[in-house]
Amino acid sequence: MGDFIRRLLIAAIMLLFVSLLFLGGKASEAQSPSLSERTKGWTWPSEGMISDTFNTRNGDHKGIDIAGDLGASVYAVDKGLVVKSYYSQSYGNVIFIKHENGLETVYAHLNERLVVEKQKVEMGDIIGKMGNTGRSSGVHLHFEIHEKEWTVTKENAINPILALGVAEVGQTVEAAAKPARQEAAEVKRKQAEKEMTTKAENEKKSEAEEKEKAKEKAKEMEKAKPETLEITVEEPVEYDPELGQVPYKKAIYYIKENEISKILGELPALQAPKSISIQQFNEEQQGKERNIGVPFTTYYE
Repeated sequence: MGDFIRRLLIAAIMLLFVSLLFLGGKASEAQSPSLSERTKGWTWPSEGMISDTFNTRNGDHKGIDIAGDLGASVYAVDKGLVVKSYYSQSYGNVIFIKHENGLETVYAHLNERLVVEKQKVEMGDIIGKMGNTGRSSGVHLHFEIHEKEWTVTKENAINPILALGVAEVGQTVEAAAKPARQEAAEVKRKQAEKEMTTKAENEKKSEAEEKEKAKEKAKEMEKAKPETLEITVEEPVEYDPELGQVPYKKAIYYIKENEISKILGELPALQAPKSISIQQFNEEQQGKERNIGVPFTTYYE
């Protein structure tokens, strides 16, 4: 009897564990975001016409083909990390991007690859140019989506239509800017405008500072310049062969301020130039009681 009860308890415990595991799996499945939620806001990776869809060619075609112009831009459908960027005999120039939502996307037959491995990309970044490399019969982009990661057997492949929207062969698609991409572009634009404004303000400030420095320098030079009194003589000057002076109609005498005080006996404020004759000038000098030899700097016109 005791052995029967023991077996019954063991069976009940095992049943309880199985139930918990089953319920836990269901709960995890319910909590996992759906594909539509994970790819919300995705846009087509290139512009062109749908030339082939998922699971054609006896089930071997695990992506969609978008035919377009050679060199047309190819965009990252979401932000992520470039895990592969190389040339494949089958895919041609191909890029693999791992996304934060657990998906991996493939962009094949590119004419040119513009990103390298371990490079981070944002949604809408141009990662390559459409081409016709590898096993390809025309210019197009071959695009795939895989759950978790790409494998050789492609058992994790997901129909891109489920993420990008319904599209049939012959239908034209556009890589329209998503709100997130528009927002990123707006941020970049505002940042560029801010940098340009800051640069202009700095240049204006620098120009104002240069002008202020020029003014200060002019003031300093003005202070350093010796103050003089200018006397203009409007009569002919006698020729002095020793000095080699050439007689002109008039001569201008500049007398330094400290020398003016010796002549006039005081330190007057500078006055505007006055015109006197040589005779008047000589008479004024002869009328002084003191005999002071004053050096004059003479400029002839």
